[in-house]
Amino acid sequence: MVWDFEGGGYCCPGCGEPFTLLGDHVVEQLDWQVTVRLVAHCRRRYRRACRCPVPATVMAPGPPKAIGKGLLSNGFIAMLLTERYVAGRSQNSLVTGLARHGAEVSAATLTGTVAAAGALLAPLEDAICARSRDSWHMHADETTWHVFAPREGDGPARWWLWVFLGPDTACFVMDPTRAGTVLARHAGIDGETGQLAETGDGPRRLVISSDFYSVYASAGKKADGLVNLFCWAHIRRYFVRAGDANPAQLTYWAAAWLERIKALYAAHQELTAAWNAAAAPAPRQAADAAARLDEAYAAWDAAIGAIDEARRKQMAAAGLQEPAKKALATLDREWDGLAAHREYPMISLDNNAAERALRRPVITRKNAYGSRNDDAARLAARVWTVTVTAEMAGLNVLTYLAAYLDACGRHDGKPLSGPDLERFLPWNATPGDLRIWAQPPPPG
Repeated sequence: MVWDFEGGGYCCPGCGEPFTLLGDHVVEQLDWQVTVRLVAHCRRRYRRACRCPVPATVMAPGPPKAIGKGLLSNGFIAMLLTERYVAGRSQNSLVTGLARHGAEVSAATLTGTVAAAGALLAPLEDAICARSRDSWHMHADETTWHVFAPREGDGPARWWLWVFLGPDTACFVMDPTRAGTVLARHAGIDGETGQLAETGDGPRRLVISSDFYSVYASAGKKADGLVNLFCWAHIRRYFVRAGDANPAQLTYWAAAWLERIKALYAAHQELTAAWNAAAAPAPRQAADAAARLDEAYAAWDAAIGAIDEARRKQMAAAGLQEPAKKALATLDREWDGLAAHREYPMISLDNNAAERALRRPVITRKNAYGSRNDDAARLAARVWTVTVTAEMAGLNVLTYLAAYLDACGRHDGKPLSGPDLERFLPWNATPGDLRIWAQPPPPG
């Protein structure tokens, strides 16, 4: 945009002599515009002018529409899914926001569009969850979710949203219960024997990072090959709360425990770095990398040993305040899962990754209060499975969803399968596609 004086140029206010142009003073500003536009697709039609046995009229192909008779474009649908589930906006907020920009779209239209788009995403969800089930390690957590008109039962019901994070996947599962059957179904645990599925070399190996919920601990006790890694951030909170419950007597006690846990985190950080260096050492540095790893293990053993010694002494001491007893009892009960981190330096000490993955659904729950029915609740889990997995691969959700919906449109508005679907799985996608999907959507 070029800004000039009225009439162009400038003259001396005294004599009227025109000033000489020196150039431009350029100042850049970032503008934010939300443009909702109506696009008219005019498909040219042609009539046969000969007598050949071919169709009398033909029409040029139109844009690839994911929803055949839908009002909304693929780009609009991608934005709708992103705003609804990634940004966590309620449907009423979306309807009001669209009207603010001149688009009067009913809530029923948005609901139907999201449901139709969700059906197209089903193969992606299935492929992501299948890969998640085959992971050797996963972070797991769960949170409440409200369903106002469930298919079974009267009135609002409290459901549970589970998340299982693998190395490159995020699988969200919406279920009416918080029972161990959900974990068993996803992890491949036999409901009768409590054992992991057999592989060619015996029982499958699986490591689960979680909080202290009894479902995870119970599965670890029953299943051969299943290892529980419990969250050190959770146990740290017990000591923080104990200090807050009785600051007059437990402030310094809690501070000492926080220092011990801080030292353990520092030792684990060095152990992780040393383990990575020893796994792929530089040429002629294998001996140095091995020595560094031994030192890191020694530092870890010292840090965890200090915590172990302190908990044993304090549990045996008399006169300890009740909040402190509760924190120490929890530490003692979950000790095996907390100390097991020594054998897995490549895994973080806490379960913060799963908690961060649930933060977005929690925001959506606060804005929209939950889902109207079962189908809407499970649809939300499906969209989060696809979008969070895409973000883990460094993709732009808008670009990725629009590209997938375009492909569905070229597939006659049907869900993708076979090689067409494989192309959109981040771990199978070509570097060229990944580069394109990582960029913002092209303008227009």
